[in-house]
Amino acid sequence: MRLFVTNKEGKKVYLQMTSLTKRELINKIGGHKFTLEGELYTVNKVKAEPSNENAAISMVIGGAIGLLGGVPGLLAGGALGGLIGNEKDKKDILMVERFNGSKS
Repeated sequence: MRLFVTNKEGKKVYLQMTSLTKRELINKIGGHKFTLEGELYTVNKVKAEPSNENAAISMVIGGAIGLLGGVPGLLAGGALGGLIGNEKDKKDILMVERFNGSKS
């Protein structure tokens, strides 16, 4: 999960921290307002989105198993990597929904 705000030009600016809820984020930054890249934001403007790191991790796992086991290993590694990535994606989506639905 990645946290971001949208700047004046409509571009996403990512925070270099994570948090499960907006209340937790307030505690981490020490208040409701913060400055990022010279602009002032409130925690209410922070949104979460799923990260795409899970796919990369799954591909590495699948590739490593594939290197060790040849063609059968490649098939098993691809299946295992897909299962791991799918479960992590589901967890990431639940975390995004929890953060975006939380109140500050």
